[in-house]
Amino acid sequence: MAKSTEADQQKGGGASYNGISIGSFLQMLEQEKSSCTVRVQSGNNIGFLFFTDGNLIDAIDDNTTGIEAAYSIVAWEKTEISLDAPVERKKVIEYPLGYILLNSARQQDEQQDNEAPSGVATAVLPSITYVLKDAEDDPDFQKPVRILSSIPAIRHFYLLNKAGKVVAHSGPSAAMGELVVYFIITSNNLRKALKTKSPRRIVLQLTDGTSLLILPLSGKIIAITLDSDYSADEIANQVRSKLLAKSPA
Repeated sequence: MAKSTEADQQKGGGASYNGISIGSFLQMLEQEKSSCTVRVQSGNNIGFLFFTDGNLIDAIDDNTTGIEAAYSIVAWEKTEISLDAPVERKKVIEYPLGYILLNSARQQDEQQDNEAPSGVATAVLPSITYVLKDAEDDPDFQKPVRILSSIPAIRHFYLLNKAGKVVAHSGPSAAMGELVVYFIITSNNLRKALKTKSPRRIVLQLTDGTSLLILPLSGKIIAITLDSDYSADEIANQVRSKLLAKSPA
């Protein structure tokens, strides 16, 4: 198979990195404006991501090339990553890394949602996963979790602490958390460059019509995925008013 032959020619002979998520690693390469070949292995899967000056220009795995291969590779778990010298590649990926990471995470959420058992009543509150166990008994996090769980317009939510760590989430995985931090950092860098005030909210429109709403709040960050039927502004105001209310939500 031609694609496999091409991949087999790229043997990762550089430094290896384990114990770091593929998303975080690629964001680091982007920030450092690196030019390199990234070899990624997860079980029997092997793929390659090609960077030039911090831009992802192409990708290949055993089955696909270009942006589809990139979507596949960044979704892999328990990866072994190694770096090799850059190679000449035609630029076939036109979308920025942040876009690819975000849409890959969304596709994972949708796939796992579709695999969930059917017949569950919509009135049932979403299943909450506490990544930081101490937060389960912390009133400072219990209140936002309770509020976010009670708003029907919210498909999934991700609650992060001020250090950018996911505290709790209702999505199938916490992968969206590191992307939220990525967009917060990007927004802050842009704010500093333009010498403007910090944004009260960040809204990212996704290709399927849904949106990702990011609310930087005092001591925490909230990220919410919304269906196209709902206004991000209305939900942002609703969440803020409930969080700021003195009486229990």
